[in-house]
Amino acid sequence: MKTFYLSLSLVAMVPFITFSQQADTISTTIKNGITKPSILSSHPFGMFFSRLQGNFKTHATKNKIVTISLESANVWGPPVTTYIPNDKATRNEARKYNWDLAQYHFDVEDLDAETFQLQIDGVIKSIKANIAFNLRHNKELVVALRLAMLTNGEYPFSFFTSDTFIEDFHSKIAGGKDPFDRKVFELNKAGIKYTDRNGNTAELEKNDAFISGIETAYYYYPEWLTNKKIFINIGAHLGTNLSKYNSSIDLGVSVNAIKKIVIKNKNYTQIGAGIGTLRKNAIDYNKNNVAFGTNKYLAFLESILEYNFISKKGTTHSIGLDFYIQTSLNKKEELNYIIPIRYPDAHDAWGVGTTNLYKNNNYWTLLYSFTKKITTTIYIQQDLTVNNNPDIQTGVSVSFKI
Repeated sequence: MKTFYLSLSLVAMVPFITFSQQADTISTTIKNGITKPSILSSHPFGMFFSRLQGNFKTHATKNKIVTISLESANVWGPPVTTYIPNDKATRNEARKYNWDLAQYHFDVEDLDAETFQLQIDGVIKSIKANIAFNLRHNKELVVALRLAMLTNGEYPFSFFTSDTFIEDFHSKIAGGKDPFDRKVFELNKAGIKYTDRNGNTAELEKNDAFISGIETAYYYYPEWLTNKKIFINIGAHLGTNLSKYNSSIDLGVSVNAIKKIVIKNKNYTQIGAGIGTLRKNAIDYNKNNVAFGTNKYLAFLESILEYNFISKKGTTHSIGLDFYIQTSLNKKEELNYIIPIRYPDAHDAWGVGTTNLYKNNNYWTLLYSFTKKITTTIYIQQDLTVNNNPDIQTGVSVSFKI
């Protein structure tokens, strides 16, 4: 763990060292369209494969731009074993009951069924670093590295994302006393264990860290679709997953649009929208890869509103509100006939880890950034529908020219 945080400290120093060397040679500002670093939720499955998000730049980068992001996200779900009947008759019988009551009407030991098991607890720390290269005046290449680590979320490295802070908020402000049974299993613990339908298991313990993958994106900014107020870009994506649980390649495409609305006195608003789809595990390097969901394709839709004002010293301050939605990891039809088995000690929201694999993944993100020769961004993210994203996620990012 000390090595992880030492590496983080060295990474954090890079932009300031670079800035001191380049301050006299770079232009006044590096802001390009809507300021949005990686804000993908640190989903417990999402660590192991590529995911897409909107690219809301107005034009291809003219210089090499480095962006480094650090994220902290609290994830939780008590142990659940889920049965998926194979025969049609049992499925039709299971459809008669709500998912949380089905377990009382079947003897699972005699079922002809597939099964998967899932338990989630901890704070996921992620580092995402990317560099954007100009290929031509309207094309760019972005190469990104993903690293992840599971921690127990103790102070001082986790404040807003610790179990203690979240349960104090629930008890004193909203949610009530222990609404998700965290205290039943003790606070500030760490462990993720998932066994798929083929019997392959992914397991992380406290302070486990790994390189999640490398992502490559090619963006084309067609001039014939662009004017002074509306900007379009098209992306082609290739993700190489490097963990021992999923060694594979993902392929995807995306389309993004940005509209700029000038207000007055150097104030302006930008609106962005993005859409795309990803083919998970288009190429498998390991026949025993863990299956993180039964849907081979994941689609996303993202929208963002950003307000900007420029200070007298030329710094651009930006406030953004982003909404992101992704299609479900598992096929939704199965939710009608699955038979989840409740862990004896869990009573409240005991099945969310399983049932929300069948629901669209969505969350809101509030961002603030200031840009001149370096862009610094902070954000807070909330899953208002409690659909298996982090209960709360925070992030900080820096971007700079090299």
